[in-house]
Amino acid sequence: MSETKGRPSPFLTTKEAAAYLRITVRTMENWRWSNNGPKYRKHGGTVVYHVDDLNDYSTVWNRTRGSGNGT
Repeated sequence: MSETKGRPSPFLTTKEAAAYLRITVRTMENWRWSNNGPKYRKHGGTVVYHVDDLNDYSTVWNRTRGSGNGT
């Protein structure tokens, strides 16, 4: 994760976001291409994901798929 003035940036690259969600970079790219994944933005031409958007997407994705533990 990048740092800005001693504190971590809330923006992650595609590679960092994939690691954060424990999925492959290819899955992140496919989601972005098919418009099914978490929100993203471009900073100077680089695709980045805000940590809050990744958390929101993960929560919604988990609810729609079921948590796997009966809840």
